[in-house]
Amino acid sequence: MNTLKRQQDFLDSNFKIKFDGEKHQIDANVLINSLLHISAIIEETNKYFDTDKKIEIKINALDKGSFLIHIELIETAVESLKHLFNAGYVGHVGSIIGTLVGLVQLKQFLKEKKPKSAEKDGNTIKIVNEKGNVFIIKDSTFNIYNNSPIVQDALSQGFETLANDPSISAFEITDKNEKTLTRIDRDEFQSMAIKSDEILNGERVIVEAATLHIVRLSFEGNLKWDFYFKGNKISAKIVDRKFQELIDKGISFAKGDGLEVSLQITQRWDDSANTYVNKSYQVIKIARHIPRNEQGKLDLN
Repeated sequence: MNTLKRQQDFLDSNFKIKFDGEKHQIDANVLINSLLHISAIIEETNKYFDTDKKIEIKINALDKGSFLIHIELIETAVESLKHLFNAGYVGHVGSIIGTLVGLVQLKQFLKEKKPKSAEKDGNTIKIVNEKGNVFIIKDSTFNIYNNSPIVQDALSQGFETLANDPSISAFEITDKNEKTLTRIDRDEFQSMAIKSDEILNGERVIVEAATLHIVRLSFEGNLKWDFYFKGNKISAKIVDRKFQELIDKGISFAKGDGLEVSLQITQRWDDSANTYVNKSYQVIKIARHIPRNEQGKLDLN
């Protein structure tokens, strides 16, 4: 049975993010990266609305022994101070949070696929996915999702980070009273990390956010690097020109360092196994370098 859902309005400047899991410990990189990716989405959304308002992201509380983080958005531009105590301020910030939720919901709705159809109706867009389900979303949310590489990267990389931590069973955004706005369970993390999926002549090329750990470096542009990816050793050529420029400038990389990347994987269908099998890898973009001495655990007890 096909389903219909709608993006909801949000009228507050506070929200919470929750990492479900049995342990009272979270990898520091998971927490930091998640906040960085959420911040990137918020900043890009604020730019889209083009109001000349600067938004600060404040963490109000990190609850002891939990994965629940209370976040508040605050306008800080001088010209916007008059909005601090009226509905205009709350409306603008609420729109940003509502858009954040809508973007996560749209990613969950489409996964790595393109819409089967997208029909504009006033300030909303009716989106139909490959299963025939319908999501009615604000046109601003769809435009940001469709046209912002920064948002696309942040969504994919955020869930790739969560997928790499087996202690996290779900990711949730709630209002300040902890009413669920959207929830993604662990079994969806991997599909949420995939950016695109293209099939041609029995081969599938997917691009997904990935965290790679350096095993062997190569500073010659035509040679491959060796990495660990999801516990498996792979070789991949890095084609990100900006990354090569960093190497030429003398930026230091070492064995054991982590790289947050956009990883292009070429897969071929294997009839005997009834599945796609990875054949080759290529790093098309480096988003972040994580030196090995910055990797660790954050204890919430």
